[in-house]
Amino acid sequence: LPDCFQTMSKTQRHQQEALWEFVHTELAYINKLIVIRDLVIAALSNLHRNGFLLEVTPELLFSNLPSIIAAHQLFWQEVIYPMLQEVRRTGMPFDPQRLRSGCMQFPQRFSCYQHYCWEEENSLEFARRQMESNPHFLIFIQWVETHPQSQRMRLGDMQAKPHQRITKYPLLLKSVLQSTQDSQVQQTLRAMLSSVNSFLESINDYLKLKDEELALSISAQRVDGYEVEGINEEIDKFVREFCQFDLTSPIRGVGPGVVRKLLLEESLKIRGRKDSKLEVVALLFSDVLLMTKFQKKGERLKVVRPPLALDRTFCLALRDGCESRCCVGLLSVFRKRLECFLLPPLPPRFVCPGGGGGASERHERLRFCSQHPGELFHLGLNHPASKGNPEQMERDGEHPDTERLQTPGNG
Repeated sequence: LPDCFQTMSKTQRHQQEALWEFVHTELAYINKLIVIRDLVIAALSNLHRNGFLLEVTPELLFSNLPSIIAAHQLFWQEVIYPMLQEVRRTGMPFDPQRLRSGCMQFPQRFSCYQHYCWEEENSLEFARRQMESNPHFLIFIQWVETHPQSQRMRLGDMQAKPHQRITKYPLLLKSVLQSTQDSQVQQTLRAMLSSVNSFLESINDYLKLKDEELALSISAQRVDGYEVEGINEEIDKFVREFCQFDLTSPIRGVGPGVVRKLLLEESLKIRGRKDSKLEVVALLFSDVLLMTKFQKKGERLKVVRPPLALDRTFCLALRDGCESRCCVGLLSVFRKRLECFLLPPLPPRFVCPGGGGGASERHERLRFCSQHPGELFHLGLNHPASKGNPEQMERDGEHPDTERLQTPGNG
């Protein structure tokens, strides 16, 4: 603490104590990371050189921890230590504005935290499984945790240190702000706090994006694509090049941060013209509806109808005494009907008198169909147009009374 600490007001002393806590905890954190590197990772590497625990790598236990150590050592050298040196040299109080450049550069300095936080759960789970099934690993961890240099840290504590530290910075800055009286310094601290909070939000957004990508990948692995029947094998080969649909591909018309989501999965029935029935599993994604069927072996699903793009799909309440039924169809780019399905009678709360209806209503309709004794009727491509049919309405010069399905980021 500065030489003039005892002569300061109570508020000024609290500010200096808060700044000292920022400095002291940063150094303590770096030292604990160095213990993990020089004790645990170094000992594990030595075991590898002697042929032991080859199945346990430092990356599986601590992900990219060396990158985090390097980032914080640089943060100390360029931001914190110069401030500390100035206080020691001049005897003046800590100036919180000396932290400004470092805190405003959090996204550039600490981008390595995104990967570490994403892998942290996997690292914890890997360590837990090894503790249960690998006696050599258990002995190694017992040696680590009882070693004098470990500072009584357990393995789980070591793995949790990075995310605990990165989420503590806003609390440290708030403590400094609350004990700062100068309005200009307050403004600087608020900007620093906003930058740090934005960085933490970006980590949360990154984790959410990775979770959504993983969930989509799992869904895509279950589904075999729709096969278009060609004329012969040679033509089929060329047709397949133009008829591939990858569920993991980006949604058209939106940014890369929007990932296709599986919103609903329900079992339905499609009835053909001659009372033939086909049991399907409907998969409703953010921008597409897939009609699939379980394969004979395993849990894989195969798409049995052309995918229905939701931005070209209409949902229309039928007329002529059929108000309780809903027609769901797919239009081409020229607004011509390609596919058409008829939902069974639904309770009044699901009926939308003006046609259309929101996405949540459509999700409820699909869910109801799985529990209702009725079926989902397939009207086909050449079904005779009738009053209320969108194709007939187009020929009559009317615009179908519909509302397009709205999906997140894809209107």
